[in-house]
Amino acid sequence: MRERTRIIVDASQALRPFNRFWRGTGFSPAELLLEPEMRQMLAHIGGLPNEGIRFLRVHYLYNLLSATSSAGRVEYDWSLLDRALDVMIEHRLKPFFELMGNPSGLFTDYEDMDQVRLWRDLVTATVERYVGRYGMDEVRSWYFETTNEADSGWWTYGEKGYTNYYDACVAGLDAVDPGLPMGGPGTARTLSPIFRALMVHCDTGVSCLTGTKPRLDYISIHEKGVNGSVEDLTPNTSAIVDRTLLVVDYLKRHHPSLAGLPIVNDECDPQLGWTDRHSWHGKAYYAGIIAKIIEQHDRRIIAPGAADFTFLSNDHAFIGGWGQRTIFAYFGPRNFGKAQWEHKTDLGKLATDVDTAPPFELIKKPGLTSMELLATLGDTVCAVSAQPALDPDGDGLAILPTRLEGGGASITLIHSVDAINRSGRTAVRLEVSGLAAGRHGLCLLRIDDEFSNPMEVWEAQHDESNPRGPWEPVGAPREPTEAQFAELRKAQEPALLHPISIIEAEDGRVSVDIDVPLPSLTQVLVVPDTDTPPAAPTALVVERYRGLGGREERMLFWAPGDAQPAIFYEVLTSSDGENFTQVSAVPLLSTAFLHMSPPAGVRYAVRARDAFGRRSPLCIAPAQG
Repeated sequence: MRERTRIIVDASQALRPFNRFWRGTGFSPAELLLEPEMRQMLAHIGGLPNEGIRFLRVHYLYNLLSATSSAGRVEYDWSLLDRALDVMIEHRLKPFFELMGNPSGLFTDYEDMDQVRLWRDLVTATVERYVGRYGMDEVRSWYFETTNEADSGWWTYGEKGYTNYYDACVAGLDAVDPGLPMGGPGTARTLSPIFRALMVHCDTGVSCLTGTKPRLDYISIHEKGVNGSVEDLTPNTSAIVDRTLLVVDYLKRHHPSLAGLPIVNDECDPQLGWTDRHSWHGKAYYAGIIAKIIEQHDRRIIAPGAADFTFLSNDHAFIGGWGQRTIFAYFGPRNFGKAQWEHKTDLGKLATDVDTAPPFELIKKPGLTSMELLATLGDTVCAVSAQPALDPDGDGLAILPTRLEGGGASITLIHSVDAINRSGRTAVRLEVSGLAAGRHGLCLLRIDDEFSNPMEVWEAQHDESNPRGPWEPVGAPREPTEAQFAELRKAQEPALLHPISIIEAEDGRVSVDIDVPLPSLTQVLVVPDTDTPPAAPTALVVERYRGLGGREERMLFWAPGDAQPAIFYEVLTSSDGENFTQVSAVPLLSTAFLHMSPPAGVRYAVRARDAFGRRSPLCIAPAQG
């Protein structure tokens, strides 16, 4: 262990606003939105505190449409796309709407102006339909984007066809509201020919439909840390930022009129290849490197004003196992491996009903838990100093220091290096000054190889269905028992390092000594005592699922009652609707919980608890039919 590092955060010195710019994830294909597994995932994702993930970027949404032509007119069956978007909205998520897909194979040539106008009309019909379904304010909060990675082989219509397609997208949106944000190209290769073609078109070209300069509201790219491989290649996270800055420099030199546009990296992952299995995807290393990449973008691009970098999204909401690039571990009989290159839409093979789909279980992985912790950060960056100076790109110790609205601080300590097998520990004395005098709650939450690590718990469990000898069954059960799943679900939640401390900050200062492992993610919350109990949660919804073995399960999700920091939730049940008993084993940061094998006729309730032990009134769900 190296010499203790002293870090001083001054919560009274606000440096700049802090936009939680990483609140997105994605997956493919779109028909997964119609499956019970994804619906349960979205309940968890939408339940992250403070909209920790807000946007969902999904490939092939338009493949959910069926098209029929008659007498020169095209009619679309919207029912499946309606259901897919309803699932997002129901779980408080918003589409990062890729205008991607081909309804019934209708579109074959984007240099055919009749087809270009038909695509324009499809985009207009889409917006009009969902304005009618969800309201204009909701749709204005979405992003619209070009088809995914046109430079990776999915696009087969050439550069001219691509710019025509882009013009049709813009014209289709403009027919309803020119303020709807449209961007692209979401390319996978740095400064690829199709990226350059779109920049030229939007800088000096004219729309093939309107004869006017096409608008471009943001520029999206995909930069990742290392190529896809079944080997454990070492990600190079700094190179993600380096290549993003290459794009910024290219725009300044060749297209200065576009250089001030927002920059988006909406597939910003440590490694290509979501199906490739690497055990670190299920462990603390993944949580740490997600946070590390966010910190690098903030420190190297946003803080110095190198570019208007506004949005970062991981591409990790696929359904898969511990080792795949996913934020849940799936247990069940189905194979969800087909996603992009190998994907072919087959709407006849969907199993959308809970009773007809095979039973399954999901366990949250540290990658999702990292998003829970980061979601507690405040909206203002405050001053920080360290002795010795921090070297995030060297030894991997980094900090995101923020001030909370109403007082207090939320601080992320990141200890992450790109090398997969490095370990160690750093002693840190964290001092937070500039606080109001009085009582404060000090809460430390941790993800590392010991805490919030359900995969390690799973590896240690016995597989009672697969014994190897008379002495002991092997570990890592393929189908854990109900008791084992309960153990995994306890381990999946953000872990309190120790009970919340109540500290008197008479001089406006608190300090704490923290042993910071490598890799790890530690969230430090320092919250003032407002002497006000938390508000009750609202809108408690209970959904029915079938777990492995066919057992009945209930997925609960609810809305927070207020935005106080350091709020935890408790889930309770009652057999008579009056006397409630807590069934959640640990404090919950997110507003979602899965209950296994509930008794018949059970009633559910949730309540909030603050850092000082005060509890809200109960929010009781309606009686189940």
